[in-house]
Amino acid sequence: MSKREYFDRHAHKWDRLCHLETEDKLEKLLRSLRLKKGSQVLDLGCGTGILFPHILKAVGRKGRIFGVDLSEQMLLEARKKHRDENIFLICAPAESLPFLQESLDCVIAFASFPHIEKKAKAIKEISRVLKKGERFFIAHLLGRKELQEHHRSSGDIEVMRDILPAEKVLRRMLKKEGFKKVVIIDKPSLYIACGSK
Repeated sequence: MSKREYFDRHAHKWDRLCHLETEDKLEKLLRSLRLKKGSQVLDLGCGTGILFPHILKAVGRKGRIFGVDLSEQMLLEARKKHRDENIFLICAPAESLPFLQESLDCVIAFASFPHIEKKAKAIKEISRVLKKGERFFIAHLLGRKELQEHHRSSGDIEVMRDILPAEKVLRRMLKKEGFKKVVIIDKPSLYIACGSK
């Protein structure tokens, strides 16, 4: 089964499976990203849109969210819950983003980066679509080791090997694509990697 088929198959029950993401934790996480009002934000690997209300609160009525996911079923679930006119849903792989060069103010990969097959290629695409000086975030409500164990113990072959790159490797990938001021926080119940283009 492909990665796309795996997420399509689980989309209808995804929100029940992902019990770690409490609203309070998500609210706190989004506040820490300090998004600006009016921003054009790409939620990469948006799934069922768990971050959408929190991003909308941060960017305001003039901001926009582009929810991109590989799974059409995930996007259908997202649309059922989120009908806001400022949310645009797009089915596309992270390695080939349908956006103009330097057109976005922020890219967030929440609980999705380990599932991207070609991570270096995705980072290159993210760099291409981000405006100069803007930021890319990888975020999880688990530390790197916790996340690795979570995927390994899932029993699902499609995600068992989906891990975050080691810090040195990730820093090298980000630097290669022009990201500066790279900060990586890895502790129990929180992982954030951030780079500015």
